[in-house]
Amino acid sequence: MRVLVVEDEPLYRELLVHALVNRIPGVVVVGDCATAEEALAAVGPDDVDVLLTDIDLGSGMTGTQLGIEIRRRTTTRGVVLLSNLALPGVLTTLPPEVQGGWSYLLKTSVSDIDQLGRAIEAASAGEVIIDDALVDDLVVSMTSPLGELTPRQLDVLSRMARGWSNRRIADDLQITVRTVESVASDIITALHIGNADDGLNPRVAAVMVYVQNTSPRNSRRLS
Repeated sequence: MRVLVVEDEPLYRELLVHALVNRIPGVVVVGDCATAEEALAAVGPDDVDVLLTDIDLGSGMTGTQLGIEIRRRTTTRGVVLLSNLALPGVLTTLPPEVQGGWSYLLKTSVSDIDQLGRAIEAASAGEVIIDDALVDDLVVSMTSPLGELTPRQLDVLSRMARGWSNRRIADDLQITVRTVESVASDIITALHIGNADDGLNPRVAAVMVYVQNTSPRNSRRLS
């Protein structure tokens, strides 16, 4: 899987490329840039599978804007956003035609190779996932559609938002995979999600509803 890294801090960019992304099996860094403009000038129409970018790139375009442009201009399938801010709600502001295939990670979490690899793979597959640490801090709005879900359904949905497989959810909650599949189906029905809402598969659409109707308990800048 071909990954383009965009980060304006040289030392952190070097860390991402050499110490982290290159350690993920099946992933290769095909380029690294300091700015969004540099990335847009460098990338060809079929050069990159996943963009890994800091949201805050200094002056000029943000990483989110870069992700939207690259998705529109090229065959890039996914975007992984890195940030020091606990604001995953940015995923709900994306244009409908590029909503699938985004991951949101805290920069303090990228040293977790398993989670970083999962975020890249999920973005490439068109899924939407957010950082485990952020999910732990999210508060559900009970006056939203999520208020109609049972505690078990919320437990499963929060793990879906982490990009966990049905098997991993089952193991974590000590239930069967078939039960997870049944609960996930019930979640999609309860949230009135069709087979292709906004062009997203039902599981991704459910995660987007979750992100849209939760908020960080503590939205301060994380360091």
